[in-house]
Amino acid sequence: MEDTMSSYSFSHQFYQRWTCAPDPVRAAITQELKDITTLLQADTVFESFTFHTHDLNTHVDELYDNYNAEQAIAKAIIDKQEQERAATEKQQLEEQKKEAEETARKAEATRREQAETAQKEQEKNEQRAADKSSMDEKAISDKGVTDNDTDDNSKIEKTDSEVANSESRTSDHKNADSKTMSDQTHALVNHHIKDINNNTSAAINLVLEDSELDPADQTLIRELENQIDDYLSEQMMLMSENLKSWLRAEMTQHFSEQNMSATTENAAKKNIH
Repeated sequence: MEDTMSSYSFSHQFYQRWTCAPDPVRAAITQELKDITTLLQADTVFESFTFHTHDLNTHVDELYDNYNAEQAIAKAIIDKQEQERAATEKQQLEEQKKEAEETARKAEATRREQAETAQKEQEKNEQRAADKSSMDEKAISDKGVTDNDTDDNSKIEKTDSEVANSESRTSDHKNADSKTMSDQTHALVNHHIKDINNNTSAAINLVLEDSELDPADQTLIRELENQIDDYLSEQMMLMSENLKSWLRAEMTQHFSEQNMSATTENAAKKNIH
């Protein structure tokens, strides 16, 4: 058969179609040509000869249909694989993009957190410095108030002494007992003033030692100090009123007894005369 085919001269278009034809089609056509060659042999009995393919055209069409169906299936499989590959690549790209965005988001969050932490630490240090400066100023102010209180106490003692001396000079009934009572009263007042001054100094020392506390704690301490100041002011006013009432009652009773005694003596002397 190959020798028979080689004896023919085919066109270029036929060669392209022949080489592009499916193998089953080319095999069927080649078998048809072989049957024709056999039929043309002198020893072939024409009446008993039978072709391998009853209808070559129908058989070739069926072969082309089968081939096209197989090609369609193969193309569908390839297309599906290509779609799956493209979908996989797209998913991978999206995942990589999400991972990159998540990494960038975490980095930005970390940067912001570090910046906020640094800002809070700076504000905290500035607040501590401001509180310490305020405490130092308060300590200096409280120390000045304490010194002024000491001077005022000295003036009060001096004024009280001058008043006592004036009353002693202008009254014939003030004797040694009234002087002793006045001295005891001044001693009691001075004792309370010294206690208050000592407590104030201790409070200042505590404030200086606790100057490194947090601003919230220092604010609470200042509120408590203000409450103590209010309480002590009320107590000192009350104590002053009580002391003056006690002094007034004692001195009134003392002078009343002296006056009564003097009246009794004068009446006795008159009766004797």
